[in-house]
Amino acid sequence: MIEHLIALRFITGKKRRMITFSNGLSLAGIFLGVFALLVVSSVMNGFDSDMRDRVIGSKAEIHVHNSDHEPLSNYEAVRETILQNKEVVAAAPVCAGELMIQKDENILATLNYGVRMEDHRHINKVFSSMVVGAPTEEELQADGIIIGLDMSLTLNATVGEYVTLTFPVGTEPTPFGLMPRSKRLKVIGLFVSGLPDYDQLHSYISLENGQYFQGLKNQVSHIDVKTKDPRYSHRTAQALNRVLPAGVEAEDWSQFESNLFNAIKMEKVVMFVVLALMILIASFNMTGNFTKLVAEKRMDIGVLKALGAEDALIGRVFVRIGLLLGTMGVLCGTLAALGLLLAQQHFHFITLPMAGFQLQWLPVELRLSDFLLVPMVALILCYLTTLSPAKRTTAIPPISIIRHS
Repeated sequence: MIEHLIALRFITGKKRRMITFSNGLSLAGIFLGVFALLVVSSVMNGFDSDMRDRVIGSKAEIHVHNSDHEPLSNYEAVRETILQNKEVVAAAPVCAGELMIQKDENILATLNYGVRMEDHRHINKVFSSMVVGAPTEEELQADGIIIGLDMSLTLNATVGEYVTLTFPVGTEPTPFGLMPRSKRLKVIGLFVSGLPDYDQLHSYISLENGQYFQGLKNQVSHIDVKTKDPRYSHRTAQALNRVLPAGVEAEDWSQFESNLFNAIKMEKVVMFVVLALMILIASFNMTGNFTKLVAEKRMDIGVLKALGAEDALIGRVFVRIGLLLGTMGVLCGTLAALGLLLAQQHFHFITLPMAGFQLQWLPVELRLSDFLLVPMVALILCYLTTLSPAKRTTAIPPISIIRHS
């Protein structure tokens, strides 16, 4: 109790009503470090989750395919095996391939997916992201095609118009030799996925047409799977790998989009380290401040020792000062960050101009691990910065200090 009162006296200075300027700087450094680190971590978490949702919403959570990436023959039996897993919500066969799409003089490469709409609408958000048209399974079966809005603008093709889809390699036998497979398809819908690159590249046709273009009979390229919670799809993929037939494997989104998500993780780690240096710098500032405080309070320390205060008690006073300043800085920084992030979540007052679609708000995601780890690390650093100045107090001789005062 006595060291707590002495610590408060040293913190507030002679006026005893407000914190001293040097202690205020130390407090501000801890506050800014904790605040910035929590805000940036939550924003990076938000971008990570937002990007994951967009990718999963445009593709799938899990791909099931042959290990050698050859066409999957017994896909209906494999699909039934997948659906037996309690974490799986839906599974849909897909016939994917790279084709050429053309309207008049406009021509583009497209990553084309042959799907059964009634199955695939449960896999991703493409069929619920239509901005023009309301395609049905019957329209897709009747040689319909669904394309992204950016692709539509490039091709100058909208709903109701026709485009030509072509497999560029000559594989269709004709009296004139092998010719590229080609079909004239009607545009029945335009979608916006939230990823402009995907809207420029992806297109969807019926599963039968997909098999026709890829030259497959009763085969598909892979099966798309949706789970109850995409955060744990890796665990579900591992469970599926234990029951799938030999030669068939499951990959979750973090594997088939590993480059994208590894880049996001690396960026978050770098930002975390850079901002953590702010707390480290603030801790060095506290060390200098406490060293100065020891020099300023030599007379007070000498008097305390002359009155019988032990070196250990004097040392605990400076440790208490560091912890008090650290606790106030950490608490204020955490509460300020929490308030700002919750306000952004509810009111979306910070917006970002995103190319290709309307303004969107800055995404944030609060994670308990961040709000436990960052304050804990900050308090540990605050404690460590007090050890050296506290040790210096043991070298102060009380009698000589009082005699020369």
